[in-house]
Amino acid sequence: MRTFMTILFFIASYFAADWTVTHFIGSEGLVGAFFDSYSWVWYIGYTIVISHLTITAMSLSFHRSHTHKGVEFNPYLDMLMQVWLWCVTSMSKPDWVSVHVYHHAHSDTDKDPHSPVKKGFWRVFLLGVFDYSQAKSWPDVLKIRKTIKLNKLEKFISENLFFGPYIFSCLLLVLFGGHTGLILLVTNFLISPLFAVGGVNALAHTWGYRNHLDSGDNSRNIGFLFPLNFIICGELDHNNHHAHQRSASFRHKWYEFDIGWAYIWTLAKFKLANVRHSYTTLTLKQDMSRKVKALIERDSRFKQKLEEMAKEYHTSAQELRDAVEAYIQGQKVKFNGQKIIFDARMKAFIEELQRTVRINEELGLVYA
Repeated sequence: MRTFMTILFFIASYFAADWTVTHFIGSEGLVGAFFDSYSWVWYIGYTIVISHLTITAMSLSFHRSHTHKGVEFNPYLDMLMQVWLWCVTSMSKPDWVSVHVYHHAHSDTDKDPHSPVKKGFWRVFLLGVFDYSQAKSWPDVLKIRKTIKLNKLEKFISENLFFGPYIFSCLLLVLFGGHTGLILLVTNFLISPLFAVGGVNALAHTWGYRNHLDSGDNSRNIGFLFPLNFIICGELDHNNHHAHQRSASFRHKWYEFDIGWAYIWTLAKFKLANVRHSYTTLTLKQDMSRKVKALIERDSRFKQKLEEMAKEYHTSAQELRDAVEAYIQGQKVKFNGQKIIFDARMKAFIEELQRTVRINEELGLVYA
């Protein structure tokens, strides 16, 4: 009932502000006439810019920093991102973080508030925001919410969710007038439901490839949809994130690109961010070399084949195994201080080892 009354008050206040702007400034606001001259160009530009700024703030502050603790930002910069999210989406840190922590704890299970595996793609894509709103009041989510520390401004935002959007709406009215301002206001409110709550969870838990088959859910990478992935700050490399949640970087292979990590790296150079956890392309190679080593130790076929090839290279099985690990990690291969180039047969053996690791993971036979 309180939420309903708040929405009614917001609508009534908006129309009151619209009347005031029209009466004192004009129906097109300060720059609305210029906007109308190139309406479709400016609207597309506004949508792209406002979406990128908003999802970037959400990804960096709410997601990578406060939920997963992968990075810490300068407190003034972090609050600037939170205030922006409040004004554009009416979302608050304790609501967003608590629901997202719960999502990771129950990803793609019956308890997941936005899983296309359980609820269907279109339900999550179009109505995910309603599931998010309901999840905020679930008892288990509220328990998580109580553990989140808030400063005074964060507490004020969480207790006055519609005040920020109202102020931003008045700004849009003054600048663009009632008609255009209302269109842009609706655009603001659609950003999170379509791009974040619905888009990422619906798309990236349905289609795409997987670097990490042992992530424990159906998360996928679709970062190759580059324009969309750029707009939503690299969030579409979702399998990478679910497999290594604390990493501030979602880029795990050389051909993947995470603009969010580029921003964090740049901010860190200016002492505005402190990276606490970062999973890189090198880490991915190190993981694979560790798994290949375990496979050789536990699978007699590969162990015997390695011993046979060690004789051909005039070295021990232990030294050849170390060389295989170095090769997978992209390092130079050396025997007794001399650089060695593996022949085609040895490279095929290494490819077979890595392929077997991936198949074993897909079947649940993970070598730890």
